[in-house]
Amino acid sequence: MNDLPQKVKSWIGKTVIKENNAVKVQRGLWQNFCAAVEDGNPLYWDDEKSKVYTDELIAPPAMLPSWVVHNEWHPNKVKKNRPMELHFLLKEELELPLGIVTNIEMKFYEPVKEGDSISSEQKLVEVSGKIETKLGPGRKWNIEVTYKNQRNVIVGLQNMHFLGYKKDE
Repeated sequence: MNDLPQKVKSWIGKTVIKENNAVKVQRGLWQNFCAAVEDGNPLYWDDEKSKVYTDELIAPPAMLPSWVVHNEWHPNKVKKNRPMELHFLLKEELELPLGIVTNIEMKFYEPVKEGDSISSEQKLVEVSGKIETKLGPGRKWNIEVTYKNQRNVIVGLQNMHFLGYKKDE
């Protein structure tokens, strides 16, 4: 780990990126998603059937990261972070222009409901030493994303494992 840039070392174990909600959670948006993947779970569609389990419809947990992703273009756009901005910052600092996701783990807590505002925090958990792969030299890293609602209650945790590398020359 001594070969890590000081800036990267200073990020380990700390929240580096905070994102505010991109869009309020909306039933129409999650139902469009459910229609696209043919998910007929009544918790997402049927007000009466969902009341057996919850006080109102809930958004599909798989959509959790989407509530903090900003559109690439907007007429009043101020520069926003890229999705998983910390991953891109790491690639730049480590001079590893290519990267892939190798594993994603999600844990869901409080259900997300219509009108919620979701924020996220990206924390760098670890960065490996230099490694050789079939793709070229690189490093592995793990980023933990904590998602919270407008009441600052954790609604989900996401652990993303990456491989950053550059092609052998």
